[in-house]
Amino acid sequence: MPTPSDDRGSAHGLSGVAMTLLTPLYGRAHAAELLPGTAFRDPAAAAVLASTGYRAPEVLTDRGNAVGSIHRTIVFDGLTARFCRAHPDAVVISAGIGLDTRADRLAGTLPPTVTWLGVDVPEVVELRARLLPRDRARVVAASITDPDWAGQLLPLVDGRRDVLVLTEGVLMYLDPAGLRSFLVSCRTAFPAAELVADYFHPKVALSGRHPIVKATGARFRSGARGGRGLAALAPGWESVGEHRVMERISIGHRAAAGLFRLLTLGAPPYSVARLRATARTQERGRP
Repeated sequence: MPTPSDDRGSAHGLSGVAMTLLTPLYGRAHAAELLPGTAFRDPAAAAVLASTGYRAPEVLTDRGNAVGSIHRTIVFDGLTARFCRAHPDAVVISAGIGLDTRADRLAGTLPPTVTWLGVDVPEVVELRARLLPRDRARVVAASITDPDWAGQLLPLVDGRRDVLVLTEGVLMYLDPAGLRSFLVSCRTAFPAAELVADYFHPKVALSGRHPIVKATGARFRSGARGGRGLAALAPGWESVGEHRVMERISIGHRAAAGLFRLLTLGAPPYSVARLRATARTQERGRP
């Protein structure tokens, strides 16, 4: 099996935000040792990670970040499975799909009629095609900062209303205008969609202290004050669920998150929100 490259000629060809896909891939690849008490496994992740030609400094391998990425994936997997079992003809769209292998992980447990789509920037799509030649997801090369990113998927959605959009480790890299544009585009193209997204509170996102910044050069540009705050960033969304992740990592993380909520009147430092498109499209107040 290939080993991580230490020279500057890394084979993956990624930079900036695109490189952040390596950290959750590392977590999934090492789930058995990082979380031995959980049933979560991603057998393909280790081979895919090694095949990227990554350099060790590009990946956050500390236990907190690696375990956090696994817990986040477990939450996303659970919400995806619940939606698809309720809607056997569902379309699942991963916006910023990276090297995610959710379609393969859940294939044997979900209706075979579920359609898997993905969107990412061209260099990621090219890498994904090389490393996942038997990809179950149909992936389109587009940037989710493009106002028409969701419209490009409409021919593939083919009029189906039960659409689940997943944005895992993505939205914090958009600036406020880009985040609002993403939500508007998604709501316009898929008027009955649900959206599952993780987010940081602005005080965390804009602090510039997250280690991913040092590892990749990418930086967080926006945040939200809770799921309701995220929904309020654009018209036509409502918050229907909040799923804490940071508290699952360790006792220390749980204590830190609790203190943060006390200081912010209940807003979490980091969480996964589930939003639902509504019939209402009028502007609402800022979060």
